[in-house]
Amino acid sequence: MFAVRRIASQLISTGGAPQQRLAIHLSAVCPKGHSKWQNIQATKGKNDLQKSKATNNLLKKMKIAVKTGGSFDIKLNKDLAAVQLEFKQSGLSLDTFNNGLKRLKEKPEKTIHFEIIGPSGALLIVETETDSRNRMANMMQRYMNKVGGFRMAPDNIMNRFEEKGVVRTEITLKEKELELEQMEEIGIELDCEEVTKTEASEEEPAKFELVCEPGNLNNVEKKLAGLGFVVESAEIELRALHPIPIGEADAEKIEKFYEILQEDESVTNIFDNVDSS
Repeated sequence: MFAVRRIASQLISTGGAPQQRLAIHLSAVCPKGHSKWQNIQATKGKNDLQKSKATNNLLKKMKIAVKTGGSFDIKLNKDLAAVQLEFKQSGLSLDTFNNGLKRLKEKPEKTIHFEIIGPSGALLIVETETDSRNRMANMMQRYMNKVGGFRMAPDNIMNRFEEKGVVRTEITLKEKELELEQMEEIGIELDCEEVTKTEASEEEPAKFELVCEPGNLNNVEKKLAGLGFVVESAEIELRALHPIPIGEADAEKIEKFYEILQEDESVTNIFDNVDSS
């Protein structure tokens, strides 16, 4: 079941003479199972299945690192070097890392988005990195058929979303855990629009998530790092302009679809218009 995501709008003002007030959204903790891609976590399965999922996750990170870092050389691409280190720390074979990197060099991949209509009018945009659009389209159709209730959108739905900068950090600062309200104050200073905190799971610790305008993304990332936060990711994401509510049964279908997509290393991100509140 999707997590409940409650967002309360708060108007912040200062004392003394009247000043322009800044509006920011503050979100309660998002329980495990929230529909956003970063919070979909697999907690069951045999050791080999868990290892396979861990490998796919790191191969996805490799693709993103090469794309954003612009180099296949770990000496020149710090993000790619970090992925290699994760392979080592996870006890996964470096042959898998090297072979994955070799495939990317020999058969460069392109970013392809699949626009999908799901149950209750839910809209999903699935971002993939692949060297074959037709093969990926066939796989996507197979995934949709497996769950049922999904189909390719006949028209463009990208205009139902807008780009936002999203920065995720650890919730500790200088070995001290911060409250959501404390991070909200920092978000206000950095001109962020929304601050949320995700709930910890067996595989993933809690995180702060700050949403800002795309043009402010680099500034927010640098300022947070300068304050001492461990920034885990900073990227442009698609956010729905008009989120819609859905029922429990359809929410379970969409979450099942997310879990199937997570198995595919070509899928790098998923965005939806589901309102979990």
